[in-house]
Amino acid sequence: FVRHYLENEAAGRDNTWIVKPWNMARGQCTYVTRNLSMMVKLAYTSPKIVQKYIEQPVLFYRGDVGRVKFDIRYVLLLRSVQPLRLFKYNVFWLRFANQPFSLDNWEEYEKHFTVMNYQRDARGEEGTNLKQIHDIDFVKMFELQYPKHMWAQVDKEVCRMLRECFKSACSLPPPKGLGRSPQSRAIYAVDFMLKWEPEGKMVPQMLEINFNPDNQRACKFHPDFYNHCLTALTRDQLKGLPVTEI
Repeated sequence: FVRHYLENEAAGRDNTWIVKPWNMARGQCTYVTRNLSMMVKLAYTSPKIVQKYIEQPVLFYRGDVGRVKFDIRYVLLLRSVQPLRLFKYNVFWLRFANQPFSLDNWEEYEKHFTVMNYQRDARGEEGTNLKQIHDIDFVKMFELQYPKHMWAQVDKEVCRMLRECFKSACSLPPPKGLGRSPQSRAIYAVDFMLKWEPEGKMVPQMLEINFNPDNQRACKFHPDFYNHCLTALTRDQLKGLPVTEI
């Protein structure tokens, strides 16, 4: 990593990184920095993962704030490994930053992070700064902001990325990969962002995958969430369920 960092510096490429624990959630102990010494020292506090910070994210315009970062969560249902049978829950969830995006002020949590549903206000209440937009409304707003990028095409690229990820994860036997177990089922949550590549191409960038995720928000707005998921995982009759095989 240090060699790669120094090569970036020599080539004049962006060297902003995000450092996070491999086994924690909710944005805990996560830092955005360009400081190599800081990143090396953080490795001594607990095992860390270093990821390249997305310096050109696709932004979402919020009328009350401006153009902000956002990420998207898809819930995936893994029914079998051999053959690979993977479903997505058709409803997805969004998280937004609360300050306009720019590549500075790394300590500003609400500029560079989107996890607001666990942040507490002065009274100790969670989620007071969470911007809630339902997926149906988001798609309409997104296509107005980016008329050359229809959501159906974005979703197609995301599903292709997700299937390739799970296909790779199942390609080797345990402990290197996911093992076949006819009795087993699994629910995963995948967090990803959209970023710009050269020539104006919009592509998905996976952030992380969580096994057995916190689905409190899903249940709050969709009370039948677990009924749908468990039915899709255990029965062959999928008609009428908000799930799609990918």
